[in-house]
Amino acid sequence: MLKFKVKGSKEQMAVTYSCDCGCTPSADYRQGSGEAGHEHCCCGKVHFAGHGAVEQMEAYLTDRRQQGLDDGLEYVSTQTEVKAPWGEKVSVAYALPYVHGEPAPVVPGHEHNHDHAHSH
Repeated sequence: MLKFKVKGSKEQMAVTYSCDCGCTPSADYRQGSGEAGHEHCCCGKVHFAGHGAVEQMEAYLTDRRQQGLDDGLEYVSTQTEVKAPWGEKVSVAYALPYVHGEPAPVVPGHEHNHDHAHSH
């Protein structure tokens, strides 16, 4: 299970976690938005935060499978909630990658010569 942290203001928040690979992925969500923010970590973990997080994550993963981007991977999905800075509970969905029924390997301390693209 991932341990999420919430940062933000009265109108916008970022839902983050510290990944085993060394990244700190962040999904941004604006209060009242119909679109969940998401980020797909370099190690394969993906999380969505906001209204419709589960459905949007499932559609995202389905699209990736159809494009052949996740060949050999299966995802185990989970849903939770976090408390937004403005007081309401916000849905968070996340999926962990598996290969042949085992968690996909994570390479801690890899080079971070990439930026994490934050979708919102």
